[in-house]
Amino acid sequence: MSKSIKILHLETSTEVCSVAVSENGVLLAERNTTKGFVHSSQGTLLVDGCLEEAGLKIKEMDAISVSEGPGSYTGLRVGFSMAKGFCYALDIPFIAIPTLEALAHGLAEQQSDTVISPMIDARRMEVYTASYKTNLESVATLQALILDEHTYLDVFGGNVRNVFIGDGAHKVAPWLRGGQDQIVDKICSARDQAELALKKYRNKTFCDIAYTVPLYLKSPNITVSKKNMLT
Repeated sequence: MSKSIKILHLETSTEVCSVAVSENGVLLAERNTTKGFVHSSQGTLLVDGCLEEAGLKIKEMDAISVSEGPGSYTGLRVGFSMAKGFCYALDIPFIAIPTLEALAHGLAEQQSDTVISPMIDARRMEVYTASYKTNLESVATLQALILDEHTYLDVFGGNVRNVFIGDGAHKVAPWLRGGQDQIVDKICSARDQAELALKKYRNKTFCDIAYTVPLYLKSPNITVSKKNMLT
């Protein structure tokens, strides 16, 4: 009889803080909050509630998976800190799941003959995006894309049916081609990591806990208060 694999999943790449527990790729419990960037204050509380719902203890986990980005600089750092802390303490594998791939995976089974383009808000009219077929085969690689009518037609035009998801998907609304393109209301969720994390676990695709860092894609937007600037 094969070993039952229990994995704790953490999603903190956007303003949503999401935690889930799976066993052999099947969701056992999840907790989410959309209050907005409360990862550091609510993350461990969500973990406790999720484990309680699943009837499990943290020491029973076989691995921790975390959304690796791109996304919020601070959110990703919080998620990685939580995941690494658990992995160090429990001496279990650390698994990083590409944020956009997980977001697409959660929708892929519901679509056919479609290109799925998850989009994470990167401020103003910019998004982090990639495109996948319904089998998660990559169609367009990960990029930071500034949206306007021309980039929309250049990147997403043609005869393909496009489905856009994620907290940045609303930005393409002005250019949707009626009857061909669609926005689906879907946010990042830890539950979408379950099958992907199990596959990585079985393939022993683990990350180095000490040296693995989030996929930021862009440098953080750090501003300095004028009163702290040198004159």
